[in-house]
Formats: sequence, C-alpha cells, structure tokens
Amino acid sequence: MRGHLQQRGKNRFRAKVFLGRSPDGKRRYLERAVDGTRAEAERELNRMLVEVDEGRHVASTPMTMGDLLDRWLDLKATTVEAGTVGGYRWIVDRYVHPAFGDRKVASIRTLELDRWYQQLRAGGGLHGKPLSGRTVRLCHTVMRQSLEQARKWGLIARNPAPIKPPTVDNVRDLLAAAFEFDPDFGVYLWLLAVTGCRRAEACALRWTDIHWERSEIAIRRSIAMVGRERIEKDTKTHQGRRVAVDGATHELFHEFHLRSRAGSLTVGVALMPDAFLFSEEAGGSVPWRPDVCTNWFGRLRKELDLEHVRLHDVRHFVATALGDAGTPIATISARLGHRDKATTLNIYSHALPATDAAAGALMGSRLGAVPTHQPNGASWLG
Repeated sequence: MRGHLQQRGKNRFRAKVFLGRSPDGKRRYLERAVDGTRAEAERELNRMLVEVDEGRHVASTPMTMGDLLDRWLDLKATTVEAGTVGGYRWIVDRYVHPAFGDRKVASIRTLELDRWYQQLRAGGGLHGKPLSGRTVRLCHTVMRQSLEQARKWGLIARNPAPIKPPTVDNVRDLLAAAFEFDPDFGVYLWLLAVTGCRRAEACALRWTDIHWERSEIAIRRSIAMVGRERIEKDTKTHQGRRVAVDGATHELFHEFHLRSRAGSLTVGVALMPDAFLFSEEAGGSVPWRPDVCTNWFGRLRKELDLEHVRLHDVRHFVATALGDAGTPIATISARLGHRDKATTLNIYSHALPATDAAAGALMGSRLGAVPTHQPNGASWLG
C-alpha cells in the first residue's frame, strides 16, 4: 500500500506515503498530521500521492536545515569572496538557524517561508522593531540558494523558495521613475533590463565596448570595491560576451553618448574614446560604484512601494521573460553570462513550463487543422 492513514485521536490523523528507499537502504515516507474529519484526511492523502507522482518528494536521507546550511556555507567559501560568505554566515546565525535549524529540509514549505518573511518585516529587528527590507531579502537569498543546493544534491525534489522576478509592469514603473530621477541612471537601468547584465558589469562598460555598426555591447569586465577603491576585474565567470540590442536601445545609447560628450565639454574636458559610460567625473574617468547604484535603486523602489524587488531581480526578469517567449536556453545562458547552460536551467527551471507550452502551440500551428477523415472517407477517430 503506497499510502495510508493512522488515526491519532478524535479528528486527528497522520497521513503516510511510501517514497522508496534512500541510498542507505532505509525506507522513507512522506508524513503529515491532519486535523479534521476522515474525509478531509483522505483528501490530504490523495494530494500527497499526487505530489509524490509529480516528483516533488524524494527518498533521500533526512537532513536538518542546520546541517544543510553548514555544508552550503562550506561550498560557498570555495566560490565567492570571504566578505560575501561572512555576510551569509551572519544571516544564518542571526535569523535562519534560530527559525529553521532543527527542521528537516524536506519538511519546509513555501507558505511558511512567506509567513516567516512577513514576521521578519513586522518585528524581526532589534527590540522587536521591523526588520529592513534589505535584510529580509538577504534571508530569502540564503534560503533560496541553500535549498536549491539541496535540490541539486537530491535531498528535495523542488525548491520551496524560488526566484520571484518582478513583473513587466514593475520594471516599466521602475524605468519611468529612474529616468525621472536621473536620465543617466535611467539609461543604466534600461541597460540592465534589456541585456540582463550584472550591476558591476554595467558600471565597467566603456564607450569602446559599444559596437555601433553591429548594435552589440561587449561585456568583458566588472567593477569591484576593495575598501574605498574601485577595481576593474574580470566578469564573475571570467568570460567575456557580446549581447545584441534593439534599435530603440541603440538610439538611446547614441543620445546618451552625445549628452555625455556635451556635458564634458561644458567643463572643458574631452570625453575620451575609452571613457566609462557611467561616470561621476567629467570626461568619464571614474566609474560608478555598484553599491551606489543599488542605493539609488532602493530609493526608487521605496517610492513605488516595490521593496520586494532588488536591483539583481531585473536580471531575473530578463531571464524569465526570455524563457516565457520561447528563447533557447543556450541563448539565454550566453546573454546572462552564465558559465554553462546547466546553471541557467538550475536557476530558471520555473520558466520552462511556459516555454514548453509555447513550443506546443508552435508545433500545433505548423501542422494546421487536425484531419478527421482518411482519403477514402473512413474516419481516423473510428
């Protein structure tokens, strides 16, 4: 019997569904407590059976969230800078571990994560004060990335903390506000919204990276902060790439270039051919700081009551919009600058159902109307 109910008291049941044997040979079950009538418990059992059939649960060895976080932090230490890992570790120790450290990874649900975020916003700060939106977003980042790693390791079938990209309307509102706030920052945000490049990659762009005749932008570097000093370095994946832009974006950058040249000349400085696109100095000699761009974006986000949207989420918007439009994964991966297609698939697999639906519609349209009769008049359908 794959699933059964155990009555644990009046109007209280435990539903169990057999998942299979884990790699260590032990039998594994999906279990849930149900308060209600037997009919309600049976409906919950049926839902669990459907979830298992859809592959949402796996027969893995149980692991607590605390163990997962320790292993995830050890892994992150091999791929990101020490300061970033230190920030993650502080979030884990201060917020995540007290709330979920003793929980089994496979038992965590999206609903309770959303409720936890709400509780943090309402009173998760010092002395019960509201926690800043930025810190809540960092908590979500830690949960999303660690649970995604658990999925890759086969501990869970689906990540209950998925990426939630902004909507088209959200991005349009943010762009309008950015151009009103400062036209140059409007161009910066537009660049992120059409190319999907990282914030530090946009800050590192020079006018020599714009290939006007092909309407392409070469993304080869990024800006990093070392103390108070701005350092040019390779992109995150140490790989350069070229991304194509549309006619409207081409024209926008042409106007931006003319405006930058004119602004420099008004103070008697020539705009050098290799000047930074986004610079705080006349002549384009000093690039914008990525963290300052994030602060400007945060101001706009707050004014629009979109505090759940991060600057990095504009990149997620690009990826999911392209996926929904049926763009090949290889193209999306190359545009975003991922190391390989597997990275794109792992992060944005939630966009694939819409892509597959578009593929189904395309194939149906290619075949035309469905025939209902054979040439001799006999029905194909019987």
